[in-house]
Amino acid sequence: MKEKDLPVDLTKHKVYSRNAKKCVRKLLHRYYDDKTAAELWEKIQLQYCEYLKDEPALAESKITVSIYDPILIFAWYAVIPDKPPLEDAQQDIYDSFMGSFDFLGKVFNLNRKLDNRLAGKIFKKTSDIREEEIKRLPGSFRMGGFDYDRENGVVRYSFTQCPNAEFAKRHHMEDVLPVMCNCDHMAMQKLHAALIRKGTCCTAACCDYCIVGDRNPIAAEYELKTTDNGLWISVKKTDTEV
Repeated sequence: MKEKDLPVDLTKHKVYSRNAKKCVRKLLHRYYDDKTAAELWEKIQLQYCEYLKDEPALAESKITVSIYDPILIFAWYAVIPDKPPLEDAQQDIYDSFMGSFDFLGKVFNLNRKLDNRLAGKIFKKTSDIREEEIKRLPGSFRMGGFDYDRENGVVRYSFTQCPNAEFAKRHHMEDVLPVMCNCDHMAMQKLHAALIRKGTCCTAACCDYCIVGDRNPIAAEYELKTTDNGLWISVKKTDTEV
């Protein structure tokens, strides 16, 4: 079914991006023959539209791909009869959501002061967008705070509400969410940075971000561990529990 024919109320919602469509269709063809993949794709599209019926209207969000593309991933996993290990789809989903960071990493290095300070400004601008947006769109991302330590090159911010986490909880798909959250770590690694995060809105009171260059001494204090449901979290190397 063509996207223009989908029963989506475009005054309330957006249709998934081309990148998300490409990702899901690639995953379908990895596990199924052409005929089965085509049939499943139409079912996924319809499931996507069904999900939107109960979702808050966020079409006016300035960064809609971070809201609507994940719903297509949830629809994919809900529809496919054979559930492959989600870690097998991690790279594909990263390529769809944040593949542009591969190019950015050839230009930016968050260990360099100028690049780090520019990143601080970009993250601040993004947080300002979210702060303004939540006033109009209560179902959008809600910021928990922002801080940039210019001297030490540390960006800190958090979300206390995430549409992706809220969706996962409403539909009991918390185990699918990590394959999207983990993309944040992969993206920062491309920028020669480390994301230090101890939890997300699905597992903790907030989704916390601490971003530093990967040669920053703070980065060396932590390592990534995988929780039982596949979420990558940062654990101090002196701790013994995940």
